[in-house]
Amino acid sequence: MLYANNLVDIYRYKGISALVKAVENKLQTKNYWLNALENKDVTYGYFESQKFILFCVKNKKILDLYTYNNKLSKIKTFHVLTGLDGQKEKEGDLRTPIGVYKLKSFLTNIDSFYGPFAFATNYPNIFDQINNRDGHGIWIHGKPLDGKRDTNLTKGCIVLDNNDLEDLKEKINYQKTYLLISEDKPLTASKDEIASILAFLYKWRYAWKNNDFNKYKKFYDKNFKKSNGMDLKRFLNYKKRVFQNKKHQKVNIYFSNISIIPYQNINHDKIFYIDMNEKYLSDTYKYIGIKELYIHFTKSGIKIVAEK
Repeated sequence: MLYANNLVDIYRYKGISALVKAVENKLQTKNYWLNALENKDVTYGYFESQKFILFCVKNKKILDLYTYNNKLSKIKTFHVLTGLDGQKEKEGDLRTPIGVYKLKSFLTNIDSFYGPFAFATNYPNIFDQINNRDGHGIWIHGKPLDGKRDTNLTKGCIVLDNNDLEDLKEKINYQKTYLLISEDKPLTASKDEIASILAFLYKWRYAWKNNDFNKYKKFYDKNFKKSNGMDLKRFLNYKKRVFQNKKHQKVNIYFSNISIIPYQNINHDKIFYIDMNEKYLSDTYKYIGIKELYIHFTKSGIKIVAEK
């Protein structure tokens, strides 16, 4: 309330431009976001809309279902089958991947060996691709409709009893579901980390929208990769040309429906996946769509390691 009153006074005495600047500055501070997170559970991430979270712990052979709607609520634990231990690296290694994935489609016209239906994941995601991991067809599916299965290991998929699969289908909206897969102890998030990331996002946005290339380039890790394969040098050369072309244009960038999720990994490194709606508006270009980032904490601060 005190901050809202301050904004009113800024508008009264200095006008709309000063008000916008004050809000922009506030969004770039960790303290602002710590206050915003005060009553939120960010154990498995930060979400600005209702989401479903599936958390698979491979060595325990469990799949926990959570719903997030301003708070995290555990709905059910399913017992599952998974592939071999370790991170999936290549096609045919029989390992279930470790990371954060989306359920990209619901499959019904499948072989009866996989049960009544399946949820297909987006493995390999961008982070897998920049780490040269390949393979495909990682699903959440059921057991053979004839009841015959000769092993408790999968080829990399997550397998439920068919009754549990039907129950899962009734409980989630797969298009609003994230799948987190860990080997053992889940990687979690703290409010301090999430607040730092949100402040980082808005500092990055501020440099971007104001065509401040010298500040903008500092947000990227030396090992950065773009989803189209660009390394850091090629990407920054491209962005420098874009910034020069936009030098005399007004640029507006808006983020909404932000999700920030601790990226599960075998080394428990502090990596996070960011998924959000982006609206980019300039005099010559308009984009409305999904922005994905992978960031990590380093000794020199937060850095972007991959982007789409």
